[in-house]
Parts: sequence; structure tokens; C-alpha cells
Amino acid sequence: MLHAEIIAIGSELLLGGTADTNSLFLADELLKIGIEVRYKTVVGDDPKDIEHVLAQGFRRAQVLITTGGLGPTQDDLTRKIVARVMGRQLVLHEPTLKAITERLTARKRPVTAEQTTQALLPRQAHVLPNPVGTAPGFFLTKEDRCLMCLPGVASEMKRIFTESGGARLEEFAGKAASGTLLRRRLRTFGLTESDINTRLADLFQAERGAAIGLQAGEAGVEISITIKERDAQTAQSVLKRMERAVRERVGDHLYAAGSQTMEGVVAMQLKAKGLTVAVAESCTGGLVAQRLTSVPGSSAYFNRGFVVYSDRAKTDLLKVSESLIRTKGAVSAEVAQAMAQGARQRSETDLGLAVTGIAGPSGGTKEKPVGLVFLALADKRQAIGRSFHFSGDREGIRRRSSQAALDLLRRYMSGKAIE
Repeated sequence: MLHAEIIAIGSELLLGGTADTNSLFLADELLKIGIEVRYKTVVGDDPKDIEHVLAQGFRRAQVLITTGGLGPTQDDLTRKIVARVMGRQLVLHEPTLKAITERLTARKRPVTAEQTTQALLPRQAHVLPNPVGTAPGFFLTKEDRCLMCLPGVASEMKRIFTESGGARLEEFAGKAASGTLLRRRLRTFGLTESDINTRLADLFQAERGAAIGLQAGEAGVEISITIKERDAQTAQSVLKRMERAVRERVGDHLYAAGSQTMEGVVAMQLKAKGLTVAVAESCTGGLVAQRLTSVPGSSAYFNRGFVVYSDRAKTDLLKVSESLIRTKGAVSAEVAQAMAQGARQRSETDLGLAVTGIAGPSGGTKEKPVGLVFLALADKRQAIGRSFHFSGDREGIRRRSSQAALDLLRRYMSGKAIE
């Protein structure tokens, strides 16, 4: 089994405010190839530090991937340091220089000496063309190790890896790998990490070569099943058994697998059933509508959204009774149901979905604390609802509320119990 280390280069990644999202993408892509990421390192632009982490990486992994430091500025030192570590000279790669010149000329930008340094690459490196930028990536091998260097700009890094880098690694892995690595991600909502741990307790040691991991987040708890086997057919069989067992234990709390999202699942259900929906939101401020419309083709099922933050907006736009708000409060099960019914009636849709709550950090009381959220879903016959008390900061509560609202819609369309 090949092991990999991802090295993110750039002082901006250590100063706060800039997240290393490239590593997340690369870890997923490497897993598809059957390469296990064992280490992730973030290093600044100091040459000695970069050289140190590269040397360390070669001692503990067969595959190294760096991101960042390939641009034209003075702090872009990756290619120079890699050449030194690998014992290669930097040479001018004429096809890359031509590509850089043509791209800059087409955009009416000057072709400076600094820009052309991006065409200096370690001798015998395989060039990975950049279809959306000027800095190419490159791939090197040394004995039983390989190194891939990619730009730090996420859009460029992804295109290079997808169009040429992944194939290079697949070829290397095919020659060097001696086993199969499979992983399956299952996404759940409505159970805590502790709940799922209890339900899966007998599975953690059920299969040799299988590992279960749990990761809690605002979208719920993600369950990962990782299989390491020498034989590909055995790995597939073990994965199927483990996934079947996990699904049985978490039941209808499981809403998606792989890269599927809650909004993606709901979109498929709405399209399949030919249903339309309108949304009324208070504390989420349009977040539910944004998620529903982020899916291509959403005009087939999404009619409109109402952001009714004030009491007056609820009465004016959705015809929620003033007396109901006065007696029950804007944050209540009754008002949520009235909002859902109002959204459906005003829009003439099949369904109306509503959310109202206290996102904080202020506004809570002993009876109605920060994090209290009421949801409702109305059809032509009735309005059903749920309530939650979410923890976290304001944005976390809003995101959890939007996930819960979409889950209510999912459960309704699946004919599952509304708990």
C-alpha cells in the first residue's frame, strides 16, 4: 500500500485567514487511486524549512505532493528547492515558455523575466500543463519515490491534477502498489457521534483490514469505512458487508453516500415526485432557499422564497395572524406551521417549508434559549413540525437549522417518520 504526504507551501497558510483546502481535494483523489494519505504538512516560504519537510517527507512516504510556490514572485521557491533536493538542474522548458508567452500575450499582459521563470523546471521532470494559468505542475521520480508539484491556486491545481496529474500517479501506483485501498463515506443527520458510536460498537473490530471512522459536523455525522486488502475482489466484498451492516444500524438517519449533499438528495426526490416547494425563513435568512437553488435544474421544483425576519413581514407576506404571534411568539411551533402554510398558499405550490428560531448570540430567554429552532412543512392536508435546540455560534446554528429543514423535507418525501 502506497503512503503519501501532502505538503502545502506558503506563509499565508500559517498566518490565519487562509485555509488549506487543496489538501482536502487531493486526499479524496489519492484515495480513488488507492494511495493512502498518512501525513499533511503546512510550511512557510523559508527555503530551509521547505527543504527540511521535503527531505522528511521522502523518508516516510512514497508519494509526495506539494501545492504552492510555483508562481513568478520572489517567495515562489518550490521549483528551485525541489531541484536541489532531487539533485537536478533547473532547465528552461521551451514548450512551457511558449505557452506562458501566448497566454500572457492573448490577455495583453507583459511577458516579464519574472513570468518566464515559471518555465524553469528540474531536468527530466514530466511537465503537467496548466490549462487555466501560467505556472505548470511537474512530476519527478527518484528510485521508489515520486514527487508531484502543483500550483497553490485551487482552480489551477484541480484542473492540472484532473487532466494530467492523476493519470501520472495512477501509472506510478500501478507499478508500485501491492494492495487495494477502498473508502466509502456515509452521511447521517439526527444522531450524535456518541449515538452512532454505540450503534456501531460491534463493527469496529468486525473485519480484519477494515476501519470505521466518525466525524461530526454541522451537516451531521459522517461515517467512513476504509478497507485495506491485498486482493481487490476481497476488498470489495468486505466493503459491501460493512456498508450493509452500517446502513442497518443507522437506518433512516442516513441521507447520502459519497459526495452527495442533503440539498442534492432533496432535489432528486422533488424532481422524481414532480413536486414544487416554497420556503419561508426567519432566522436562516434565505439559507435554505440558497441551498435548494444551488442544484442545477432547481427551477423545476423551487418556486420562491420568503425571508420574513420581522413579525410584520410574517403577517404582511404570509398572512400569519398577529394574535398568534402575540400569544405564542414568533419563535414557536404554531407560527412555524402558519409560515409554512402561508408560503404554500401564496405560491400555489405543493409544499411549504418554514424555519423560525433564535440564532443568537442575543435574544434568548430561559423559556426560549439561543439555538431554539422550529421547523414546519405544509402540504394540502396538514402542517407537520419539529423542534431543535442547536449549540454553536450564530452561523453554526443557522447552518444546522438549514440542514434540519432540508432533512424534514427529505423525510416527508421518503415517507419516513417525522421524529
